[in-house]
Amino acid sequence: MIVAVRRSLRRALLVAGRDLTVERRQPDGLVAALTFTVTLIFVESLAVGPVEARRPVIAAALFWIALLFAAILGATRSLERELEDDALDGILLLAGGRDALFAGKTLALAATLGIVALAGGSLALVLFDLTVALPFHLVLGVALGVIALPPVVVLDTLLALRLRARALLVPILALPVLVPQLVAATQGTAAALSGDAAASLGWSGMLLAFAIAYTGIGLTIVPAAIE
Repeated sequence: MIVAVRRSLRRALLVAGRDLTVERRQPDGLVAALTFTVTLIFVESLAVGPVEARRPVIAAALFWIALLFAAILGATRSLERELEDDALDGILLLAGGRDALFAGKTLALAATLGIVALAGGSLALVLFDLTVALPFHLVLGVALGVIALPPVVVLDTLLALRLRARALLVPILALPVLVPQLVAATQGTAAALSGDAAASLGWSGMLLAFAIAYTGIGLTIVPAAIE
């Protein structure tokens, strides 16, 4: 059992490492996600107005909405790259390749989102002139939110992989499922900004539960769903 888990983890890390290496050499996906996030946060702040944007819950919502769409953009681009390079079939032919594909893509997307969240969060703090009451709780909540988004996004991207309209279908499939994560991340971030430690930790716990649950669902569904 332990040996099998180690092998699965090693395969997942290989897929994730390959994704991150490709992204480092051709950072078009990361640049697109960063540009999209920064632009969306700026446009959203103009739409709601400077006074409303300074409210913790509004600022948190603007940040997480932008990050959610960046996750969808990043996952879609990553799988498009696999199809362009004809590398996908080779991964799927390996023993445990389907599990490794889901897990590796999830890890790589989480790493990419971490960079985007750092840049987007820094912009939001400066742009909205926010005061952080609980810095540790804020970092914890954002980190768990970044971990909670990729399993759902990667799962839906893989399910729509062979469909011609996948660029349209992925947001339609992912967004309704991600509403609880979006609410938890927004409320947890707002609580950290305003100084409510108990609420921040509670919402962070929910994000951790979402991450574990959807990772398990993805590892169960993906091997049977990908043909």
